[in-house]
Amino acid sequence: MTKYNSSENSDYLLKSNLLGMTCFVELEQAEAFAFSIRATQIEQGAYIISAFSLTDFVGLHHHLFQDTYTFAGHFREVQLMKGSTRFCQVQFLNAYAYNLFSLLKSEPDWKSLEHAAKRLAYFKSELNMLHPFREGNGRTNRIFIQAIAVSKGFHWNFDNMDRDTYMLAMIQSVTNTDLLEKLFLDTLKVKQ
Repeated sequence: MTKYNSSENSDYLLKSNLLGMTCFVELEQAEAFAFSIRATQIEQGAYIISAFSLTDFVGLHHHLFQDTYTFAGHFREVQLMKGSTRFCQVQFLNAYAYNLFSLLKSEPDWKSLEHAAKRLAYFKSELNMLHPFREGNGRTNRIFIQAIAVSKGFHWNFDNMDRDTYMLAMIQSVTNTDLLEKLFLDTLKVKQ
């Protein structure tokens, strides 16, 4: 599956990078390095996702990409597609996000692994369809979903997922979350 409107997005990322990069391959490498440092800060507790509001989600994106992009923590202003998947239209981003994060705020506790897998698949697929940022949606969503799982008493081991199956599950989740639920169920455990 190809990146969004590939050449347009690459040009935009180059124009919006804070590192002065002029080569897209070098920008990708620098972004990956900066992201890994910021993600490690989360793992080590130096940055804490304390709630699961839209403000916290946007703040997470800013934290992860603040060293690389001018748009870190800001909603996109263009339409995005990836392959045949059209993400939330720009004019509906705020309403979609408001509804999704309102649901998340009122989400009750999860009583079983099966229930946790079902709800995580739902929120993961909805955050993916929201796709509010020009870059970094998948990584932001993954870290946010991991934090949601922890807050509900579960640990999601993303590293144990087969990447190809995960990508297929994400593509299918536009209309059917069954495979994504199965992947969550296979990689979730009750937090000790």
